[in-house]
This record gives sequence, C-alpha cells and structure tokens, in this order.
Amino acid sequence: MIFFKRFIDNFDGRRKSQSDSDAILTLSSAYISLETKLDLRSTGRCGICVKKTDAEVDFNELKLTIENLLDASKKTDFKLSYGVHIDTYYGYLWIIIDAKTIEDSVACITVVSETLEQKGSLIQLQSAVFEFGKNGNKHQPYYLTYDYKLDKFYPFVPIIGRQKARNNQEEMKIIKAVWDDKLPFEEDTSKWHPIWNLPF
Repeated sequence: MIFFKRFIDNFDGRRKSQSDSDAILTLSSAYISLETKLDLRSTGRCGICVKKTDAEVDFNELKLTIENLLDASKKTDFKLSYGVHIDTYYGYLWIIIDAKTIEDSVACITVVSETLEQKGSLIQLQSAVFEFGKNGNKHQPYYLTYDYKLDKFYPFVPIIGRQKARNNQEEMKIIKAVWDDKLPFEEDTSKWHPIWNLPF
C-alpha cells in the first residue's frame, strides 16, 4: 500500500477538508465491524464508475491515463490486477480493480478518483463499489456502494438466481453492523440504487 499512500499524500494539499476521498477512506477501519459481526470479508474486488458529461471526452484517452497510473504499481511490491470496461450504450467507463486487501482497494480507488477529478466538469464520478462475501466467497456478493453525489455509502445484496431481486434483510444487517462506525451512510433507503450489471 506504500505506493498508493505516497500518491494520496501528494494529493492532500489540494483536497478539501471533507472530500469524497475522506469518506471512502473511513472504510479502511469500518470494515472490521463487517468481519467481526457478519463474517463479511473483502473479496479484493472493487470498481469505480465514471460518466462523461461532454460528448467530446475520449474514453480511450481516459482509459490510457488510468492504465498508466495503475501500471506504475508494477514497479513496486504492490500487487493488483485491473480492467477497464467502456459501456458505450450508457456512456459509462468502469475501472475494475482486484487487490489483496480492503486497505489496498480503498487506497487504489482513492487515487483513481483523485486522478479522474482532474478532468473537472468533463466527466462525473458516479459510484465506487466494494465487494464482500461470507469468508470472502464471491458466489454470493455483498456490496457497499459509495455514491459520489450523495457523499454516502449504502448496501446492495443481490439474490443470486433471481432476476433483479435484492435481499433487504441482509442489507439492513450491514447498516446495523457499522452503525457505530464513522462510515457515512445514506439513511433514505429510496436512494439505495442497485447496480444490476456490475462488470465484475
């Protein structure tokens, strides 16, 4: 994590006191409650979704920027794999990351989001999604979604084998597990928008 920590430190001077990154970084400690109370562990997979607000934005150029950033980690001991998915139909770009630990996932998403924010109003950060599973099992995913517009997290637990069905009971367990942590949560459940076609 040292490589990305150095990147984060370099951005600190330009960030607002309460930024999106500050909220996401709280997950580095709050996830302990998910492990101890619900036996939920990070699968290592996470992703960040970007929408372009200007038709002139070249997603291929943006993709190259992110690839160069993440490829730089290969020169260190930091281990991760990643992929960049362009959804031309909806005008979305997904950066999918698979890291060893939740701390590494959080650090990586933080650096990628800071890099993307330099594009200003040309693009809009949509969501950052972190995947968990019972004992790290990927077959029944539990997601924590960070909504950049709300500046808050909310849970999403799809029911595997049923089309567009979610497990509200399990989602509420996640809320209760981290209630005493500093993780900012959206209390209005009507704003818990599921992302059904995650390219994980």
